[in-house]
Formats: sequence, C-alpha cells, structure tokens
Amino acid sequence: MSLEQQIQKESERFQALFDRLSDAQWSDGALPEAQNYLITCKDHVRLAQENITEFNTAVEKEHKRLLDIKGHGVRHTWYKVRGKLEERLDEQEKTWLQEFEKCKEEEERLIVLQEEVRSAETYLHECQTAYDEYINTKRELDEILEDFFSGSTPSYPEEDVMEQDLKKQEEQLISLQNQHRLLTHVFQLLHKAHQAVMIARRALDDALNMNTFDLFSKSSFADIAVSSNLARARNASMQAQQFLNEAKRVSPNIPHIGQIFIRQDNLVFNIMFDNIWTDMSMRQTIHEALNRMCRADTFLLGILAGMKEQLERCEVDRDKKSKHVKCLATEHFIKRITIVQNIIKMPPPYSSEV
Repeated sequence: MSLEQQIQKESERFQALFDRLSDAQWSDGALPEAQNYLITCKDHVRLAQENITEFNTAVEKEHKRLLDIKGHGVRHTWYKVRGKLEERLDEQEKTWLQEFEKCKEEEERLIVLQEEVRSAETYLHECQTAYDEYINTKRELDEILEDFFSGSTPSYPEEDVMEQDLKKQEEQLISLQNQHRLLTHVFQLLHKAHQAVMIARRALDDALNMNTFDLFSKSSFADIAVSSNLARARNASMQAQQFLNEAKRVSPNIPHIGQIFIRQDNLVFNIMFDNIWTDMSMRQTIHEALNRMCRADTFLLGILAGMKEQLERCEVDRDKKSKHVKCLATEHFIKRITIVQNIIKMPPPYSSEV
C-alpha cells in the first residue's frame, strides 16, 4: 500500500485528531498564564489577610484607649480636670471608628479576592484539562504520522531531510543532557570534598591551638583535646578523599590533588610520656597536615572554578540545543501535517471499467 493510499485510508481518523488538536491548542499558552495568575491572586489574598491582622491590632489598641478614657482611670481624670474629656472622647472614638472601617473594608476586599482565587482555580483546572487533551491528542497524531512517514519517503525528500536532521539534533541534545548531569554530579562531589577539607582545616587549627596551650600548661586535657581535634580532622579528610575518589572515577580527567590523609599519634603514649619533645613532634605533625589541607583547599577551589565555568557553558549549550530541537520538531510536525492534508484533498485517481 502506497503512502497516499495509507493516508486516504486513515483520513477520517487523522481529521478527527487534527480537529481535536486545533480545539485544544489554546491551552498550550493559556496554562502557564493561568498558573501565574493564580499565584498572583493568592499573593493578594495573603497580603489582605496580613493587612486585616494589622488593622485588627490597631482597632484593639484604639478601642482600649477609648475604654481607658471612658473609664475612671488616670487618663479619664486627667482629661476631666483639664476640661477636655468630651473632646478627647470624640477624637478617640473617631480614631477607633476609622481603624474599624479600614479593617471592614479590607475584609470585604478579602472576600472579593478569595472569589478571584476560586475563579482562577476553576480556570486553571479548565486549562489543565484542555492541555492534557492537547498533549494526548498530539501524541496520538504523532504516532499516526510516524506510521505514515517512518523510514524513507522518496516522494517527499524534504520531509526525509527534516526527519534526519531532527534525529541528529535530538542525539546531540541527549549527549548534552548526559554531559550536564555528569558535570553536575562531579561538581557536587568536588564541592562536598572541599567542604570536608575546610572542616579538616578548622579541626587542625583547633588542634594547633590546643597544642600551643599544651606547650605551656603540660595538661593531659590539652593532649586529649589535640587528639580529639586530630580525629575530627582525620575523619573529615577521609570523607574528602572518598568524594575525590568518586569524582575521579566518574571523571578521570580531574587532576590529582595529592595525599590528604591525616596521621594521628597514640593518645595514651602522648599522655604517659608528655614532654616538650612529644609536643613539638605533634606540632610538626599538625603543621604538615595543615600544609597538605591548605594545598588541597587551593587546588580544589581552582578545580571547582573551572568545573563551574564548564558546567555553565554546558547548561547554555543544552538550553540552546533544546530550543533548537523544539523548533525543528514543530517545523517537522507542521510539514507532515501539510503533506497529509494535501494528500487528503487530492481527488481520487480516475479509473474506467473496460
């Protein structure tokens, strides 16, 4: 069966799908607008509720002042002695009524805004329903078009060229998406490694401070604190090394950072034989570890900066390619639709019985 015969056979189904697609196409642009409008309406409701709370507080405050003036307290006596009680009562009552009216107006406005939210939700539901219909119909239409045009169509070489170009661009997009995911994963691993290195550096700084204290105090507490901070630094360095190893496994091109493992001496030995020599030996150990951590920190910052720049470029390329693929897919879809419509409009071939 030729392509033209196949299309003529499925013409009614195609036309029904095309009409459904045309009827629901408005939802493609209306849905995001409806979503944004609903968000705006809800923001207005939230602000109105905050205003009502603020106005209620002001109303209660002014009403309390009014009651204080009406009562027999200090304010009542003060204004009465000065002969301004009635005047002050009128002023305070006006102030209270003004705040009360503002609150009531905002409550009425809130009712209107809440109605707008309900209308916006209803409209959004309509848009979502129509959009779902649009997506499902387009998928069915894509399937029937793929049945028509899959493979080579010598009668329509332009469609073949567009199809091959679209497939090529889609493959490139998939490659960019995979590359972006890979770079993101590596960047996150390196970032975690850098955070662990920073923790190790802080722990080593604390260990060095306690070692300095130990040089002058000869306190076993200082030895314990040094050992504790070294253990914290060692654990952080091990975590950093694990993250680096994983990043290196995923992306072998990452430069080698070097050894960042931190050695820890025997705490019991240091306490039992605590003297200037053991303290100085520990100090040297801490300094060596700090130097390694500082080098690793600087090196990681450089790698992270380069990786971030590479990730941003990849993201730009991916987004650009994605837009290009969408445009090509739309053009290809329209091209196929046009071909099918032209074939359906063609008069049937003339035949005569002999």
